[in-house]
Amino acid sequence: MRIAIAGISHETHTFLPDKTGLEDFDRGATRGQAILDTHRPANSSMGGFIQVCEPAGVELVPVVYSSGGVAGTVKDEVYDKYIGEMCEGLAREAGTLDAVLLSLHGAMVTESRQDTETHILKDVRKAVGYDIPVMVALDLHGNIDPAILTKATAIFGYHSSPHVDEAETGRRAARALLDMLAGKTRPVTAMARPGMVVPSIFSATTVSPAKDIIGRVMDWQQKPRVIDVSFFFGFAWSDVHQLGASAVAVTDNAPELARVIVDDLAQAAWARKEEFAGRKGVFNLHDGVAVAIDKARTASKPVVLLDHADRLNDTTFVLHELIRQGAEGVALPLLYDPEAAHICREAGRGNMVEVMAGGKSSPQAGGPVRLVGRVEWVGEKRYMGTGPMTHGERQDLGLTAIVQAGGVWVQITSRRHSLIDEDPITQFGRKTSDFKIIVSKSKTHFRAVYEKVAQEIIIVDAPAYSPVDLSVFKYKNVPRGVYPITRE
Repeated sequence: MRIAIAGISHETHTFLPDKTGLEDFDRGATRGQAILDTHRPANSSMGGFIQVCEPAGVELVPVVYSSGGVAGTVKDEVYDKYIGEMCEGLAREAGTLDAVLLSLHGAMVTESRQDTETHILKDVRKAVGYDIPVMVALDLHGNIDPAILTKATAIFGYHSSPHVDEAETGRRAARALLDMLAGKTRPVTAMARPGMVVPSIFSATTVSPAKDIIGRVMDWQQKPRVIDVSFFFGFAWSDVHQLGASAVAVTDNAPELARVIVDDLAQAAWARKEEFAGRKGVFNLHDGVAVAIDKARTASKPVVLLDHADRLNDTTFVLHELIRQGAEGVALPLLYDPEAAHICREAGRGNMVEVMAGGKSSPQAGGPVRLVGRVEWVGEKRYMGTGPMTHGERQDLGLTAIVQAGGVWVQITSRRHSLIDEDPITQFGRKTSDFKIIVSKSKTHFRAVYEKVAQEIIIVDAPAYSPVDLSVFKYKNVPRGVYPITRE
């Protein structure tokens, strides 16, 4: 049995100022045997494909895989290169393949394609035809158009945000595919869209209301004749016609059951739409920082200050406010600023430096912060991830500098990452318990680790790129009626 595996991933924020080009995808692209070697141990959908198929004796045909992370609209040149390469590789094997497994995202947008994943499936079908199954693993934050079901045999979404189950999602897809190829099942798929979208911080599946929806998903998953169930919360900062949440069910030749499941999930989500879009438990900038400082005075563990709205990992609103309010014992890891990192390298480890850091991605980023302090560490930094989301995956921070500036420990990097585990602190010889306040620019992924590490989590809605209030954006392509989007 021969099964091709391939993929491309990008979570596209169409309101960000810069576009994402080839450099971002080329940096970590893998092909052929390198896909197997890189992903076999990793918590990735590709890893899950491999972990199921290889022990089953499947001959895997790895084509190409690349990820561009989370950033602005993807340039068409990326699609042309990578989907072109993917489809050429699949076409060469056409007639010898039994199936295809794809790892995609669900919220990728290019300059000329809003529903990029469906376009990818169309091109893949041109390469391999419709006589073999094509199954797809997707991110929980995908904006999924029903059109994708006309091209994919079945789709499978993460059940968790934090995405600790990326590999398990790949395993679910691969197991379902092998059962189908063995004649054990006949997958049929249904989708329902409740007409709403969820800002990312409210899609955290460790807390309600998202936890309750996924609990309902898992209950349905255990029913007879159910192969798989997913709920996609959507990606709110994407101006596309298919914006919004969706429920998907895959059953064993039971279309009526699939429809009952997705309608139930869509209705359950819609009933809680105000919770999913609300501001419960979210502080403004000044109050959030003040509360974190106050809580940290008596806390036995660090207080996490969540700067969730920063999608480019360089906005400085929270850092400015921490300094203004005289915060002590603060760690701010992973502030993106290659220019500042180079200035610190020129100053040298152990020496004093004055540097303007962060806030340079656009005029909306808050402006640079003047840091005067000692360079604690500087150099290129790469390591193998150890956290629940990143274990087995190579992490590259690029040129990195750590500056102790008054009461704030600032880590400046040349690659964009968010704090989702302890690695960016512990890989530099420190412990999270060394600090009173830790700033994370994650949205939900940090919860896999920091719900245990933190005394408390304080969510601050700083005026950055992805605030909770979606009315600040001018959506042009989203149909009217998608809650809570407003249209002029």
